[in-house]
Order: sequence, then C-alpha cells, then structure tokens
Amino acid sequence: MAENERREPGRSTEDPVYEPLGPGWNRGGDGPDDDAGRASGPSVLRGALRAAAEDWLMSGGSVRFWLAAAAVPVATSVAAWVLLAAVLVPQTDPGLAGGRFWAYLLAAAFIPAASSLLAVHWGITGIRRLGPGQPLAAVDPGPWASFFGVVARGAVVAALTLVILLGQAWIAGVSGEVAAASAGVVALEFAVFGAIGAGASAMSRRRLWVAIVAWGVAGVLVVVNVVAVVALLPAVRADEPVSAVFNIVRGPGGTLEAYECSPLLSGVAEVPHTERIMWMVAPNPVVMFLMLADDGRGNGEGPGWMRGALQEAADGLQVPCVNAEPRARDAARMPLEVIGLGIQAGLAGAFLAGGQLATRRRQAQQGESV
Repeated sequence: MAENERREPGRSTEDPVYEPLGPGWNRGGDGPDDDAGRASGPSVLRGALRAAAEDWLMSGGSVRFWLAAAAVPVATSVAAWVLLAAVLVPQTDPGLAGGRFWAYLLAAAFIPAASSLLAVHWGITGIRRLGPGQPLAAVDPGPWASFFGVVARGAVVAALTLVILLGQAWIAGVSGEVAAASAGVVALEFAVFGAIGAGASAMSRRRLWVAIVAWGVAGVLVVVNVVAVVALLPAVRADEPVSAVFNIVRGPGGTLEAYECSPLLSGVAEVPHTERIMWMVAPNPVVMFLMLADDGRGNGEGPGWMRGALQEAADGLQVPCVNAEPRARDAARMPLEVIGLGIQAGLAGAFLAGGQLATRRRQAQQGESV
C-alpha cells in the first residue's frame, strides 16, 4: 500500500481500498445526494420566483426598463394614428370621431403583437441576478427564473397598456372594454413569448442559435403565418355546385350557426376552403385579440363583427350550401381562439420543457466531472 492510501481498521494490507467518489461522497450521508446537490423541483420554482421578484424590484428603479415598457403601447398608438391618417382616412373619410375610434381599435389590436417581440427579447436576455451576491453566471437556473421575470415585467406593460388605451377610449367617446381586452392579451402574450425566449436561452449556450430559434418562432407567429395564409388563398379555392340557402340562424358577430339548403342546385361558384388554412393564423397575437375582445354576445365595439368574420372563415362558411349540405346548430365546430390558445400553450410548454431538460443535462455533466 502506498503511503497516501487510506487504511481502515480491520483490513489487511493486501485488501484493496476503494475511495467513495461521485455525488454526495463528501456530505457524510449514506448515498448520493440528489444529483450533485441539485435542488428539488419545488425549491427550484421557489428560487426562480424569488429571483424574478428581486429582478422586478430592481427593474422598478431602472429608467431603461420604464422606457422599454412604455415604448410598446405609446409607439404602437402613434403608429396606429399615422397609419389611419396615411391610408384609411383618405379612403373612407370616417370623420374625426370615427378616426379616433379606429385609431383606438388599431392600437388595441397591434399592441399585443408588439408586446410579444419585447417578451422574446426579455426572455432571451433573462434576469440580471438570482439574488444578493449570486450573479446569473454562477448557477444554472434553467428557464424558470427568466420566464417568471418576463411575466412580472409583462404585468407592468399590461397596466401601462390599459391606462393608455383607456385614455384613447375616453377621447373616442367609447367604453373601455376593448382596452381591458387588449391589456389581458398583452399579459397572455408576455407569458407565451417569454416562455419561448427563456426556454430557447436555456436550451443552449450558443447565443446565435438561441436568437435564430426564438426570433424565428416569434416571426412565424406574428408575421409569417398571416403572409402564408394570404399566399395560400388561391390554392384553396375551388369551383363547386351550390344551392340557395334559407332559414338562416346567426350567432354572435353575425356568424352563420345553422341554415337549410334547397335540394335544387343553382349553379357553380368559386368556394374558398379557408377552413384548411385558418388554423395557421389562430396563434397570431392580433387574431387572438380580435377573438377574445368580444364577450361572445356580439356586442363588442368593432371586434364583434371581426370576430364573426374570422370564425366564419375558420368554418369555411363564406359560401353556404356547397353541394346542398345544410348545417345544424349542434354541428361540430372549433372556435378559432381555442385553436390559438392551444398552439400557443403547446409552444410555450415545449420550450420550457426543452430548456429544463437541457439544464438538467448540463447539471448532470457537471456532477460527473467533479
């Protein structure tokens, strides 16, 4: 036996001696200690929530944070007025009162889209510190600290959105229902797109890869899906036999809920089968706002008829009575907002789960190298 080898009482010099290595060897326990001291799930979440709260408090004293938070609703509102003045007013001339209302509605619709981009940026950059004396680089928190931090900051942006849009609603002389709906969708999109950014950032330490993936997914949800649907419209049109429709029953927003068809065909018409492609735009933040802004009774100010038109396109009912097929009130249908929420929730969950798995893999590799 070498001089530096350990000899235990009762062992002869010929007996081999094994040094206990691996996780937990120096903690005096009976076995490995929780994968190199990795905290359990509840403690990880508690630490992430505490870190997000500390980051939120520090952000409250940052001028840069308040400028970024206010820039989203303010810049979008200004852009809505500019767009209305440059494009819509010369064509429709709705008058001053109508212009104020449409600027208010455009701002409420596009603020969630702008908020989603800021949420991705905050999710990628993450929170600044995990706690007193614990810089972010010292530990591997996974996606949760950044995710909760983005959600907390998003609540501030949602509150500013509500205040700014309520002011525009007062100027336009309408109620604040649309403003409240827009603020709620802003908070939702900060959670969804913050999860995408935080999850992508936790999946890899390659910042270029993270930026490409996170911004690529955000670009698809905000812009590319709308462009794709418009480009695919000619491909889903078909000439089919149609017949006269009667006994029409309309639902919220003027959508067709039920109708009967004449058994005699009246001719051939071009039918857009938009039900095949509308699911692509369901998770778009603007579409989510238009679908959720109305309360379901069709009395929303503006979004009511837009919601009806979008749902009608999702059901493929722009041309009823194709092949003399009637529609009953209890016919199966999938609300567009349900599809959008499902896709957004699935993407957010996938990115958070991927980020957490990557974090555990890195922690396991660090434990093996100790």
